[in-house]
Amino acid sequence: MQPDVARIGGITPWIKVAHLAEGFDVPVCRHFLMELHVSLCAAVPNAAWVEYIPQFDDITTSRIVVENGFAHAPNSAGLGIEWDWAAIGRRASIQQEIKKS
Repeated sequence: MQPDVARIGGITPWIKVAHLAEGFDVPVCRHFLMELHVSLCAAVPNAAWVEYIPQFDDITTSRIVVENGFAHAPNSAGLGIEWDWAAIGRRASIQQEIKKS
């Protein structure tokens, strides 16, 4: 099965679904957001694959580490995604300044 953390309601529901699948000997193969899902897959025993979709390479400074065919979860705290805010700003269709009151 391919649960997607962005569509299933977050990290906690994703973990619940993965454990439910484990009870039926069904592997989970995460979908999309590989930078986030690699850590989730490392947290459950029935994760089989981590899908690689490089669409965020242009707007992040972090990269998923793959060695000998295995993806490694990041050692840093948080979700494992380091955004390149300058690159995101260059792609923004609307520029808005937030003023502090």
